[in-house]
Amino acid sequence: MKSQKIEAIKKKFHREWLLIAVDKFDEKTTTSIAGRLLAHSPHKDEVWAALKKVRRPKHPLVTYSENDLPKGYAAAF
Repeated sequence: MKSQKIEAIKKKFHREWLLIAVDKFDEKTTTSIAGRLLAHSPHKDEVWAALKKVRRPKHPLVTYSENDLPKGYAAAF
């Protein structure tokens, strides 16, 4: 799959977990801008399992497609 903007990928997969190989960052903020979608699923565990199976990308990103996480999840930075 070709590189796409991360926001465009998120819009295609509503309420799903995404595994993205990031290939473009904002150099000032280190925010992920673009990458290749490697896996997606409504189930977080399936995306983490896919990360174990695929050839590890240099900059993997596991993220949720929506701004709000599903009930029962929290984010830590």
